[in-house]
Amino acid sequence: MRRSGWLILVLALGLAACRPVSPVAPTPSTIPAQPTTQSPGTPAPGASLLETRQPTETQLPPLASTASPNQTPTLLNPLTQSPTAAPVFDITKRVGQPPIDNDYAYLQWMLANTHEDKNYIMAKWDRAQAILAEKYATNPRVIEAFLRTPREYFFYSINPTRAYASAVFDIGYGQTISGPYLVCHMTEAIAPQPNQKVLEVGTGSGYQSAILSELSNYVYTIEIVPELAQKADALYTRLSKDYPEYANIKRKNADGYYGWAEYAPFDRIIVTAGIDHVPPELLAQLAPGGIMVIPVGPPSGQTVLKISKVVQPDGSITFVREDIYHGQKIKFVPFTGGHQGQ
Repeated sequence: MRRSGWLILVLALGLAACRPVSPVAPTPSTIPAQPTTQSPGTPAPGASLLETRQPTETQLPPLASTASPNQTPTLLNPLTQSPTAAPVFDITKRVGQPPIDNDYAYLQWMLANTHEDKNYIMAKWDRAQAILAEKYATNPRVIEAFLRTPREYFFYSINPTRAYASAVFDIGYGQTISGPYLVCHMTEAIAPQPNQKVLEVGTGSGYQSAILSELSNYVYTIEIVPELAQKADALYTRLSKDYPEYANIKRKNADGYYGWAEYAPFDRIIVTAGIDHVPPELLAQLAPGGIMVIPVGPPSGQTVLKISKVVQPDGSITFVREDIYHGQKIKFVPFTGGHQGQ
């Protein structure tokens, strides 16, 4: 396709994404509020929800291996690995996996294979059962990724005993850590495979990319807030001894609106901030056959779109949109960056 044709296609999709998406089924007009009282992925009013046990400890259990107090992690090390190189840690060669169909077996496996605290382990198990019951995620790989990831470590100064509550929490700098329902639902929408490249726009606490690293060997994440980029980088460095898959996460402090051209194209892209249009650069960096999930709409609430880049038999490219919340609007933190001044 000629350059002019690509430009017309990208502009057309960008304009189309700004238009309201027709809901599959009517939903209440109330918009779930960020950032502290209700998760964007919280079940609709009246839906049943399994009770979740809450940890009672106020301190995180110590990690088996941590960086020296005098050692300052290098922020965003220069990348030397090509997108096709072998991963630092190949998740396909892991021996053993946590049982996801029995709470006792899961607990015993986690106690034997991790240094996580029993109370957090069981709170995580209970939340996973609620996610399954409400069908926010049903893919066993996504559930296993959730059960492997210690959400409590990504809470920084927030009380980690609420890590598995159905809520969104402020992490500072105008950003939040999304609730477990939303994280799992968006992750299931892109369903990355081990050898697919995944780009996350909006690292935040680092939790979403930690989940993604359980599913893909090639995870790339961009954070525009320098302080959050530094915190996530240090945390991944600290945790990588006990969670070696985190060493596969490539990260940088930059404006995610423009993607990461150096490592494009990406098989999957996940955007964790609300914007009123689909960034053209992200569409261009999405591989043919790829999937992007992105919240699009005004600040009052966005439609969470799943966009598939489809190659037609004649070689032409089309984009197929799907509203993964079927008409329900979700309020995300706003997408920030240099594009706002254009």
